[in-house]
Amino acid sequence: MQNLKKRFQLFHKSFPFLNIQEQIENFAVFDGSDFKNLQLSTDIIENIKINILNDIDKLRETFTQNEDIKKILYKLAIGDRKQYAVYKHNQISQQKGKYLYKELYTKNIITKEQTREKLPKSSKHRPLKKEYRGYVAENKLKFTKNFHRFWYTFIALRQDKIVNLDLVEEDIKNNLDKFISLTFEELSNELIKQDIFGLNIVETGGYWDKHVEIDILSKDVDGNYIIGECKWTNQKICKNVLRKLQNKAKLIDFQVTKYALFSKNGFSNSFQKENSKEILLFDIDKFKRLNDD
Repeated sequence: MQNLKKRFQLFHKSFPFLNIQEQIENFAVFDGSDFKNLQLSTDIIENIKINILNDIDKLRETFTQNEDIKKILYKLAIGDRKQYAVYKHNQISQQKGKYLYKELYTKNIITKEQTREKLPKSSKHRPLKKEYRGYVAENKLKFTKNFHRFWYTFIALRQDKIVNLDLVEEDIKNNLDKFISLTFEELSNELIKQDIFGLNIVETGGYWDKHVEIDILSKDVDGNYIIGECKWTNQKICKNVLRKLQNKAKLIDFQVTKYALFSKNGFSNSFQKENSKEILLFDIDKFKRLNDD
């Protein structure tokens, strides 16, 4: 399967009339669908109604009817994505959970995001702290197709014989920005690698451990780290977001030298006076760089 950036570029070439915000919104929903047959306008809700809600019964036939798998994929779509928590929440045994995961991997419905957490080691003279005894660093799971994640977030578990489309549409309107946030985070990890920014990134991705979760942890060629926060909301990012990110840096064992903020709706006036090489600001226009060859 093509990597995220290539898929994003292909989507852009198929729908060049969308501006960068509209491209991200529609990519977050329709990536992985048969988008050659999509009818898209510049209104994301209208696109969802025409291409999904109006064809919901036919689309339902293309998805699994296995109840355990539907519950696992629903939890994966809306939860923290940690692999053991996904099936424990649904009271599925570990043995059965592993079997179902294997089926989903084989069908290329999910893939694994490796943890980067480094656990403390015990020794004869330095036993593990109580909080780490029995603790396991968990990988995360993610959908290979955004369209599948959308389906299992908003539609799959609605078992009504006649689905109330007005209620589904209202749910989507209320929660779409939250849904798009994960795709925006993944695209932000792609953006920070672009040569145009001169950051010389050799490794990037999300980071989570027992105490903290960070949208972006990027390592440069010199072994320094950048941590980042991504906000897909209608509010501008303010200095409070930066302060929280700086506090997170104190909780991880990495040499953080820069902070990156990625915003759908720009930055507060307080950032306009910011002239620090340690603070990197990425507004939505910068995401156009992902479409450069």
